[in-house]
Order: sequence, then structure tokens, then C-alpha cells
Amino acid sequence: MYDRVAPAGISVGRQASLRNLQAELAKLTAEMSSGRKADPARELGVGASLLYKLYDDIQQGESIQNATSLAGERLKAAQAALTSVGDLMDQMSPEILKVDALKGNGYTIIASNAREMLGSMTDLLNTYWDGQNLFGGTDSAQPPLAEASDLLDWAEARKDLAVASGPLSAAGAASLITTFDTMFANVQRAADGSSFYGLVYQSTSRTDLGGSTDPESDEPSRIRIGAGETLTYNVRADNPAFRDAFKALSLLSLLDAPSSEMTEEARTALLDEAGDLMRGVRTQLTVLAGVLGSKQERLSNVAEIQERAIAAATAQINDLEGVDYYTVSDRIGTLQIQLQATYSITAKLAELSFVNYL
Repeated sequence: MYDRVAPAGISVGRQASLRNLQAELAKLTAEMSSGRKADPARELGVGASLLYKLYDDIQQGESIQNATSLAGERLKAAQAALTSVGDLMDQMSPEILKVDALKGNGYTIIASNAREMLGSMTDLLNTYWDGQNLFGGTDSAQPPLAEASDLLDWAEARKDLAVASGPLSAAGAASLITTFDTMFANVQRAADGSSFYGLVYQSTSRTDLGGSTDPESDEPSRIRIGAGETLTYNVRADNPAFRDAFKALSLLSLLDAPSSEMTEEARTALLDEAGDLMRGVRTQLTVLAGVLGSKQERLSNVAEIQERAIAAATAQINDLEGVDYYTVSDRIGTLQIQLQATYSITAKLAELSFVNYL
């Protein structure tokens, strides 16, 4: 009875051995074909933590890389808008210099151009890109600037009040300029339109110029560029450079008033004030563009660093997960020999079992 059972037990054991050999051969063949280990974490054992960390590093690196790439494009668009605003200032400055020669017609031309440029500048600073107002800070609920016509209407109304008792004189022009200074310098949002905030700038996120009643709204825009590291930039449409540009253009828009409302001395005073502002604006815009450019350069450097880090982590993963072709090839050859031997032995045992059974 034992003679009949023993061969059967041997047969079962041989079948299990065959299945194991076949499974290992299939795994190694697949690894040979793909060039990667079937279960690298299992083979690494306690060293698998390094593999997991490398994958986590790549995931974080790609996330930062995507963020910096998107931010870089956003800053590029903002820089382009800044350049265009500077071009507007450059176009306006020569007209201010030529107005003395053109006199009456010059005032009409410059006032008309000032209104158009104020509209263009408003559109540029209301640029909406990839779900964000480029010059609205952290507030993207609405464009940062109201329609240019609101400021132009306000300027015209202030002029009308100033000339109600007669043509605007040099002293009257100085008083009107003070009214403009007060409005543009007022950091409080006034519902009646007596301040820059509300009349011109309507975003809740503002540049911190002091006197803000909502410090949280002064937070700069942030870009994550590493573990616990961020890059900040602060270019909003209420920047002093833009405020001065708005003030200059709105003053220039009044120069085509009829002689019954404005004397030559008053026009000269408004023109001189606007010219001084424009020159300052150009300098401020150059500085602003330079600061923004340094942020762009840093983002570019961070992107390069992340790219190299991802490449290095990927290379390490390939080393850990990649197969040794020579070792695997040798092991496949050995397994094939073992399989052939096992097939042969199993066949002979099967014949013996059959004879014993008979």
C-alpha cells in the first residue's frame, strides 16, 4: 500500500517544483523583455524606502516644476503688459514736449491721446490670464480696474467745479492738482468716488502703501518653488507707478477745455505737472520691470534645478528597478536546464509509478 502512495506523493512534489520553475522562468523572461524588475520593492527589502522616497521626490518635483512653469508664463505675460504700458508713456512724452509749438491744436491732440492711452492702459492692467487677473494681486473675482471712463468723468467733473466761477487760472490749476493729489493719495476706499480705491482700483488685494484697513489684502502673490520655500511678487494695478500714470493722463485729458474755461497759464501748469509725473512713471516702470525680471530669472533657475533633480531621481529609480541582463540571462539558462531535467525525471517516475501500480 505504501508503495502505491509514495510515487503519487513524489509526483505531486514534482508538479509543484515544475510550477515554481515555470513561474520563475516566466517572471525572468518578462523582466528580460521589459528591462525592469517585476517586484523591485520586494527585492530591495528594507532598502525599498529609498525607492518610495525617490518616487515621492519626483512627484513633488514635477508638481513644483509645473507650478513654476505656469508662474513663469504668468510673469512673462505681466512683463509684456508692463512693456506695453511703458511704450504708452514713451509715446506720450514727445507729445508733451511738442505742445508748445502746436499750442491750441496741440492741446486738443494731447488730450484726445491721453484719453485713448488711459483706456489702453486700463485694458493692459486688466489682463486676465489662465484664471487670474495679472495685476489684481490675490483677488481674481473681478478686474482690478474700473472702466477708464469713470476716472475721466470724475476728472471732468472736478474741472467743471473749478471753473464754475470763471476760467481756470494758474492758481486754480494748482488747486485742481491738489484735488487730484488728494484723491490718488487716499488709501481709504470711498463709496462716493472720492478716492483712487473704488473709483479706479476696485480689487480687494492692494499694494501695501501704509494706512490699509485690511492687512490681509496686502499679501503678495506666492509661488511654491520648493519644500517650505516660496517666491513672492507684488505687481498690482495700484502700484505707485500706475497711480502716477493715471493721474498724469487724467490731467492731460482736461487740456482741450475751451478758452472760456481754462487760461493758457492753467494749461501750462497742468501740462508741467503731468510731464513731471510721466518722467517719474517711466523710471518707476523700469525699476518694476527689473524686479519682475529678477523673479523670472529665479523661476527659470528653480525650473532647471528641479529638472536636474527629477532626472537624477529617475536615474536612481532605473538603477534600482532595472534588471541585470547578464544575471537574468544566466538564470534563465539555468532554469531551462533544471526544467528539462525535472521533465525527464518526472516522466521516468511516472513510468515507474505505472509499473508499480500494475
